[in-house]
Amino acid sequence: MAAMGGDQRKMMEDAAEDKFPEGLRVLAVDDDYVCLKVLENLLRGCKYHTTTVKDATTALKILRAGKEKFDLVITNVRMQDMDSLKLLERIRLEMDLPVISTLTAQF
Repeated sequence: MAAMGGDQRKMMEDAAEDKFPEGLRVLAVDDDYVCLKVLENLLRGCKYHTTTVKDATTALKILRAGKEKFDLVITNVRMQDMDSLKLLERIRLEMDLPVISTLTAQF
């Protein structure tokens, strides 16, 4: 494979920076403490402002109290108090926020 020229490399670096804006405000929801901490560390490594909660009910309370404070919600599909599909439906009906649902392995 041919080496990348300086201009092409600069364009790719600029494009990558555009896709991952610093300061994104993320609400992370997972009832698994370890998964939540790993996700929080990864998001903070991307220079995102991260708030974590362990259940969907609390997440909805936080969102309803100040919808404008978050740019994105990341939630686990399986949680004890409510699955992410119900959470996604409520967020979609009440607020205009993108949601990413993840599935962690159950051992």
